[in-house]
Amino acid sequence: MRKIDSKNLHFLKKVVLIFFACFSLELPFVYATDVQLRGTSNAMLNGSCGRGDTVKGKKDKQIFSDTLLQAKSNAIRVHVANSGIAIANAFEDKKTEILNEIDVFLLNQNIRILCERKSKVLKISVTGDLNKSAFDRTLALKQSMTKDRSRITSVFVARRQKEVKSFEARKTKVARNIETSEATQIAEINTDGSMSATGSTQTTQMSESGGSKTFKSDRIQYETYRPDGLETAINEIFVSLGYRPINNSQVEAFSDGKFDVARFEAEFSSNENISNKTLSDAFSAISNIIPILVVARLDVGAPIIRGGNENPIVVVDVKAQVYKFDGVFYETVASYGPVQVKNSGITATAAENNAILEASRTAATQLGAQLLQNNIY
Repeated sequence: MRKIDSKNLHFLKKVVLIFFACFSLELPFVYATDVQLRGTSNAMLNGSCGRGDTVKGKKDKQIFSDTLLQAKSNAIRVHVANSGIAIANAFEDKKTEILNEIDVFLLNQNIRILCERKSKVLKISVTGDLNKSAFDRTLALKQSMTKDRSRITSVFVARRQKEVKSFEARKTKVARNIETSEATQIAEINTDGSMSATGSTQTTQMSESGGSKTFKSDRIQYETYRPDGLETAINEIFVSLGYRPINNSQVEAFSDGKFDVARFEAEFSSNENISNKTLSDAFSAISNIIPILVVARLDVGAPIIRGGNENPIVVVDVKAQVYKFDGVFYETVASYGPVQVKNSGITATAAENNAILEASRTAATQLGAQLLQNNIY
């Protein structure tokens, strides 16, 4: 066994102390997703561009700074424009706050500058990752506590392919049977005035058999499951909006099983939609205690593993709706999807979990924004 001298031991002690010191710091949690943003901005300079895409002079340096800030802002604006009316309206209320702290919301920035020498045209392009935790939280702050909001419960059911049975189309085989008989018939007048005749006939018979033009789709069997941390991730969003989430396990116990998440899972494992009967029974079980119900369906694709050192990617199809009890019926007050959300991970399992959590957070954020927009309390 190799001995550790005093110098190496002193070094290891330093490493251990630094390690625990890092964990003892109270640093804000920030997570970036694979929501990649890109923004561009152009400007005309007073002078000309110098070597290495540089600018000179106080005015042109200010133009450069303003153009870079505009490119970053445009990256956020493009994302907002593609996120629906509810997000756009919430952003307008928080626009100044977000743009003044743009570097908090746009992470891992990659800045490209195009300013050819002796040209007056400055072009800047910025790419980066959206800090969704800070972005979603900021959008939710304005109206989250303006009024006591309702209880809310959610059913997020996820399924993945368990078995795929492929059907191969039948190949057409053609058999031909040909029968030929020949005879000749020739009429001639001989030089001596006599006549002679010969004749021929040819008959062909052909028959074809085999083949089918019937096509069938693959037969897919699904299994439903409950990913770890799913309900926590969803509740995090709704709590930030001021709602009061109730875990569906509590609702099941309180309703003596009338509100049954297992029924949602059983139906989603074999059908695309949840039956009206299951929805009606769930509504009846909570109508007097919880006025808002969220139902989301997550279709989890198989991991996509590419060559090289790239991490596996998983794509999740998500569809979600929010129902509110109006005293007689549960009306649809928010809807999201169908939308595909993808994410990656070190392993296929990690990629699947990341994609599910990202799809769930995205759906909850979009639904919550619609609820705020429509003043659903």
